[in-house]
Amino acid sequence: GNVEERARLDISARGLWGPFQKTMFDVRIFHPNADSYKDRDIKSVYTQHENIKKREYEQRVIQVEKCSFTPLVYSTSGGMAPQALAFHKRIAELVAQKTNEEYRDVISTMRTKLSFALLKSGGGANPLNFGGYQKI
Repeated sequence: GNVEERARLDISARGLWGPFQKTMFDVRIFHPNADSYKDRDIKSVYTQHENIKKREYEQRVIQVEKCSFTPLVYSTSGGMAPQALAFHKRIAELVAQKTNEEYRDVISTMRTKLSFALLKSGGGANPLNFGGYQKI
């Protein structure tokens, strides 16, 4: 794994999973239509990428940073792994509570923004179809 103290993760947040609890996140975006995935179930590809991120960072984050770790894995087609799905749902809940907006409106805006971000990453995300695997 990545055990160097100065190894940087992509995102750090406090209070997402619990009050005052710090969580670190690392993002991976993959192309599900790559030749290396053509004969594989998409769920197993998401799980593979989540597990790779956990092996790289989780132990160090827990031991050195003294916080939790959540891998955020997305596909260029707009899909997301289970932990990324949970992350987006939780963010939407918190934003809806704080702004007194409807959850469905917040999550819809998040879907749209994520789709454009994934499009910029080189994929072809569709905001209405999250890769056929997970939909927020």
